[in-house]
Amino acid sequence: MNQTQLSQGAALQILADVSQIITTSHNADETLQQTAKMIAERMRVDACAIYAYDARENQLRLKSTIGLVPEAVDAVTMRPDEGLTGLVLQESRPLQVLEMHRHPRFKLFPNIGEGVYQSFLGVPLLIYRRAIGVLTVHTFKRRSFSENEERLMTTIASQIAGLVSKALLIKELDSSTVVDFSRPVPQTYTLRGQGVAEGVGLGKALVLEQGSMEEPVRTSPWSIHEENKAFRTALDQTIKDVLGLIDRLSGLVSHDEAAIFHAHIMFMEDSVFQEKIEGYIGQGNSAAWAIYQVIHEYLIAFSNIEDPYLREKSQDLKDVGIRLLHHLGHSFGEITDKEGILVAKQVLPSDIARIDSTKIKGIITSSGGVVSHAAILARSLLIPAICVSEAYLHEIHEGDMLAVDGGDGLIVIRPSEKTIEDFSTLLVAQDRHRSQLERFRTLPCLTKDGERIHILANVALESETLQLQHFGAEGIGLYRSEIYFISLDSYPSLENQCETYRKIIERVPSDFPVVIRTLDLGADKAAPYMGFQKEDNPFLGFRAIRRQLKHPAVLKTQIKAILLASEGRENVRLLFPMITDLKEVKGLKGIYEECRQELIEEGYHAPQLKIGVMFEVPAAILISHKMMSEIDFCSIGSNDLTQYVLAVDRNNSNVSDIYDPLHPAVLQIIKHLAKNCAEVNMPIELCGEMASDPDGSVILVGLGLRQLSMSASLIPLVKERMSMFTLSEAEEIADFALHEAASAMEVRQKISRFHRR
Repeated sequence: MNQTQLSQGAALQILADVSQIITTSHNADETLQQTAKMIAERMRVDACAIYAYDARENQLRLKSTIGLVPEAVDAVTMRPDEGLTGLVLQESRPLQVLEMHRHPRFKLFPNIGEGVYQSFLGVPLLIYRRAIGVLTVHTFKRRSFSENEERLMTTIASQIAGLVSKALLIKELDSSTVVDFSRPVPQTYTLRGQGVAEGVGLGKALVLEQGSMEEPVRTSPWSIHEENKAFRTALDQTIKDVLGLIDRLSGLVSHDEAAIFHAHIMFMEDSVFQEKIEGYIGQGNSAAWAIYQVIHEYLIAFSNIEDPYLREKSQDLKDVGIRLLHHLGHSFGEITDKEGILVAKQVLPSDIARIDSTKIKGIITSSGGVVSHAAILARSLLIPAICVSEAYLHEIHEGDMLAVDGGDGLIVIRPSEKTIEDFSTLLVAQDRHRSQLERFRTLPCLTKDGERIHILANVALESETLQLQHFGAEGIGLYRSEIYFISLDSYPSLENQCETYRKIIERVPSDFPVVIRTLDLGADKAAPYMGFQKEDNPFLGFRAIRRQLKHPAVLKTQIKAILLASEGRENVRLLFPMITDLKEVKGLKGIYEECRQELIEEGYHAPQLKIGVMFEVPAAILISHKMMSEIDFCSIGSNDLTQYVLAVDRNNSNVSDIYDPLHPAVLQIIKHLAKNCAEVNMPIELCGEMASDPDGSVILVGLGLRQLSMSASLIPLVKERMSMFTLSEAEEIADFALHEAASAMEVRQKISRFHRR
């Protein structure tokens, strides 16, 4: 009996190469063929084949092969009750046969070329535990495949299952993701963009002609008084419009998403904004030009901010500008009441708010990103959304039938009847999964065996506190106070800060924590009035605590405001970011105590807050045991920590593929801190994208964390994933990541294998 064993290293390399093929290829057939070829070569088998299951026809169709007859691809089909491949699909489990011809289910398909082979190994391609295809290998000589080889095949199957389920929906499409528009456009083709809101949708294209921020005529035939009056009228009407949008969204989305428009109102009611416009009008300019000029100045300022979250806030400013100009006679663009998929160069938050979410089945645009408010609203309304290049956008015409997948960024233009039917099947599965997810919203977060995990929310805006209860958050694990500062034109006063923090605190039940992080600002993330100098590498520069320790006035005002806002509450925590060493901690505590004493001397009650450190600098974690006696809790900032450990800027597209918080090196350093905290019974939480990554949340629990903070809307998804694993399974995965895995991909594959069990 011939038995060839693969080493663990060789198996892992195969998985890495499959992943590389999937991520670099843009053609489904090409991807599957390369995968089959690579499996045959690396596993040293004589044939490999990939089959896709057509539920409508109840047939398995050969989609790719090395070793079987090439002409059989897309030509040979079999029923699930036929042959060994059909048996794998029927039973949805791996099947290994030493001598194929002796098996009772063996069936010879003369046009496929299986008859010359002896041994067989087949594994199902599973999506949501439903078999949608089969991956098989054959050998000329008898061969017993090892348990590790079977697991390897199962893992490869999980990697390509999504591709078979989604990319192969588009049967017979000429499906390069890049269409050459200089040639005649095919009847059916696909595009791939950036998915910004998950979900699938079907419908006819509804092309939106929009208003724009083109520069209006500067001169005015009217008096300054008349232009000022026109501006004030437009301002009042726009505020009324926005209040109407908020009312319209009530009941459709969480209060938080609807409250996005409160920021629009606050911006319009800001005295500095109004004074700037009236100043330009006072110079003899038209009201429309004055509005355009002020908005344009703000947009330039925001375009220089590197933080994508803050940069996307410019869309809100543009939204306000377009609406104001509309009330001065400029074109606005009408939102259709038809059913279909909205196609527009730019979709603003107000566009999303004006649509009928029961009729709009998807959104395709060429501007905005994942963190834009328009994308946030689309996700809240469960509308799939995709961002593509403007050149592609122009090739979609009014009335074109479209199928979209917001998760993969896939657009099928003029899909075939089969593709429409397949997408319809996905829509049914999507609705079923969303219904299942909804039940986790108000449930506590528990592992499969009942271990309690506390899930908190990250908050950047006051309005975001309105969604905490809706998604079942157990407090605020991180309030990013710098966002409030950046939205202003000057440093806020003690009184204004106190009022803002008090509103945040009062929105949270007194038995839930509120963690307020002091200003985390740098040259990459600051408003113009703050006076930050441009730095070559702002992530490693004069930022956050490093700046505040040398110029403590702003920090002292902020600490005093937090202390005053916390009066009568015992749940407020103070968090200092970007700590590197013990000296900084002691310096910050000294400033904190100084602030308390000054308030007490002025006759105020200044409560004693719990003080924590945000660990995001690796050096601080390595000496964290020396800091434990100085602090009350620890928080891990996984986004920056990952960048610093891996020496990668995640905003740099040339190296962003290296960025993955599940890299074993990142997990090792998190475990180091968790161990130090456990030894002295120190509370520890993690904030950042890693917590809201379902895979990341599982491994964090395995590393010993019991408190995670994330975007509130992702809490149900994490609760669902956590319920699928026992604590011992999470710990086993963590142990593998710490002691065996060499890459983030290996860690994710380990989690995936557990998930399928």
